[in-house]
Amino acid sequence: MTTLVEVAAAAGVSTATASLVLSGKDKGRVSRKTAERVRLAADSMSYVRDALAGGMRNRRTRTIGVLGEQVLSTPYAVAMIDAILTASRELGWSVLLTDSGGQEGQTRRAVRELQSRQVDAIVHAAMYHQKVHVPPGLANVAVLNGFTDRDDVVAVVPDEETAGREATRHLIGLGHRRIAYVTDDSGAIAVGLRRAGYERALAEAGLEAGTGLVASGPSTPAGADAAARAVLDRPDRPTAVFCFKDEIAAAVYRQAARLGLRIPAELSVVGFDDLALISTNLAPQLTTVRLPHYEMADWLVRGLIDRTLPDPPATIRFHCELVERASTAPPGGA
Repeated sequence: MTTLVEVAAAAGVSTATASLVLSGKDKGRVSRKTAERVRLAADSMSYVRDALAGGMRNRRTRTIGVLGEQVLSTPYAVAMIDAILTASRELGWSVLLTDSGGQEGQTRRAVRELQSRQVDAIVHAAMYHQKVHVPPGLANVAVLNGFTDRDDVVAVVPDEETAGREATRHLIGLGHRRIAYVTDDSGAIAVGLRRAGYERALAEAGLEAGTGLVASGPSTPAGADAAARAVLDRPDRPTAVFCFKDEIAAAVYRQAARLGLRIPAELSVVGFDDLALISTNLAPQLTTVRLPHYEMADWLVRGLIDRTLPDPPATIRFHCELVERASTAPPGGA
């Protein structure tokens, strides 16, 4: 088995420098070029660090536990898990992943399991933007994609209200004045936040969400179609629609096709979430808001590992990018 001494010799550095790099402690202490040389040498020699032994010496296992609440059932799971695994690997840490299914009893058991494995930190990942209960006494924990009921725990969420405002301002900037908001009646926190952003943008532009320009329905394809019909079947229909999520935008496309409305020449549409199976497969491709799940997870994990999270703890809101595609244009194709 290749030893640390052999890796250091191959990279032309001291054993101490090689150890810093391969244990993820090189930031600010070893140049990027030297660190890359050490990692390349380690990879080419199939070096495997004895993480357990190093952890025992330092009373740390260098393992981060991830507790999900049905998070693996969401389309955002891949981005969050990818970021967690990538950041942890780059910093020389391992990851233990468990999912409670959103059940309180399962959550308690999952926490005990992670603690029994002596993880050094825990990421509590929520399925969607929601309030998360963090058990009292649980230390070195942070919440991903939700906010917490403890004021001593850092949490990170998308800035949904600002995103709703920017999406609506995009439509206003194109010249639209009758802009609808089509949502669902799930009661999710994001529903209210995105609507608040929509209303704020209209107010700032001296516009109002007129009667009949806000519609909602059950969180199903049929419910989305009904809500879309409610705004598009009006004689004074809007020239643009901001949708709570991409699935609703797809319903707006269906109802526009039924009425013979051309997108974006006769109707502009903005979605939310940037689900690739929808946003890039609609014709024309959908202008939508991309949720920063990868960026949030990457920031949170690195902060937990490096112990650089905000102190005092706070809920951090991440900017959501408006992705402009072909579904928006000035009203009337002007």
